[in-house]
Amino acid sequence: MDGERQGQGAHTFPGGDKYIGKWKDGKENGKGTFTSSTGSKYVGEFKDGKENGKGVKTYLSGTNYKGEWKDGKRDGQGTFTHLSGNNIVGEWKDGEQWNGTHYDKDGKILWKMVNGELQ
Repeated sequence: MDGERQGQGAHTFPGGDKYIGKWKDGKENGKGTFTSSTGSKYVGEFKDGKENGKGVKTYLSGTNYKGEWKDGKRDGQGTFTHLSGNNIVGEWKDGEQWNGTHYDKDGKILWKMVNGELQ
């Protein structure tokens, strides 16, 4: 479409957010890097302007999630790593942990989540 971003490129949005990567029909599509003005950063796949596919998001606090995304939310298999070294490994649905195990930095199981219920 005329005037819309297409192909590889970079853009700084009003407010300071930045995107470098693939564009289609004016939206982030394909592989790219989105850096938020609030300090978070996502490196991975996009579809229709949202995190979609595989990617890594590092939050301002330094924690990060590496795994699958759908419609801008954690969805599928992934690992959430805390600054303390604790990890949550498992499956997310619609942004929420669904099945998985929370480990401390030494690999000791702290708790499990099964079908969205803490065990």
